[in-house]
Amino acid sequence: MQLSSLPDRPFELAELRELNESGRFRAVFPAGVFDFDGSDAKLVPAAVLVTPGDGSEGESSDGHESEGGNVVAVGYDFEAGWQRISSEPAGDQVQEQVELAATELRAWAAETDQRWAMSDGATALAEHVGALDE
Repeated sequence: MQLSSLPDRPFELAELRELNESGRFRAVFPAGVFDFDGSDAKLVPAAVLVTPGDGSEGESSDGHESEGGNVVAVGYDFEAGWQRISSEPAGDQVQEQVELAATELRAWAAETDQRWAMSDGATALAEHVGALDE
């Protein structure tokens, strides 16, 4: 999975739903959703993507392809864009792997002081997305 194929901003929840239904991924899970008062906007700066097992998308963190696809955690950094936080071959316990990937995303957000993970995260996201639209 190439990070360059992701948008240059946090996902909108509707985009993740479309990705989930598109067949490009086995499953797509938001790892953080921010609602905005007075708006239908819901932004997702962290997600767990389960890639298909066809060999073309599957690549583990060590660069080897995985026949069963991968569980990939991605987080949005305001300065650097999307970051791959973890990637591991999908096993028999995908739900547990997704939960672990979400935990890794929370730890990454805290360790790297991601503004969207702080108490004013929704405000920071709104300001960032507004700045991108200008």
